[in-house]
Amino acid sequence: MILEDWKIKISVLWLFIAVTMVANTMLYFLVPGVIDKIRAGEVLGFNFLQVGHEILLIIAITYFWIPLVMAVLSLTLKDKANRWVNVILGIFYVGFILFEFIITTTTVTYPYGARWPYVILMDTSAFVAATLIVRYAWKSKQKA
Repeated sequence: MILEDWKIKISVLWLFIAVTMVANTMLYFLVPGVIDKIRAGEVLGFNFLQVGHEILLIIAITYFWIPLVMAVLSLTLKDKANRWVNVILGIFYVGFILFEFIITTTTVTYPYGARWPYVILMDTSAFVAATLIVRYAWKSKQKA
């Protein structure tokens, strides 16, 4: 089976997004005082003791599961379905990552008022990857 170049690129970009989201989450745990807030039920200003585990499932699906599944599907789906799924989910992730970036960098601060520099790096990288997914999927349609 010969895979097309654009499918491999898109699959790797989905893996990149998944790893970036994991790294972003792990780095969040290293911020001073965050573990104490998590134990108290607060994450990024949201009280998870009141919201429940449903929100954690949504986070698990959007941050980790969908990018990993898309890495596999990008290699296995037929061309037309592959293009559309990648364009639609890629656009969703461009918006999702941009929204997260804006919320995190404008409303949440480190102790002492400093912004979260790792968020800028990780979210910008994931944003670029999602944008490239849309671009490669869209351009592959034009080649056919």
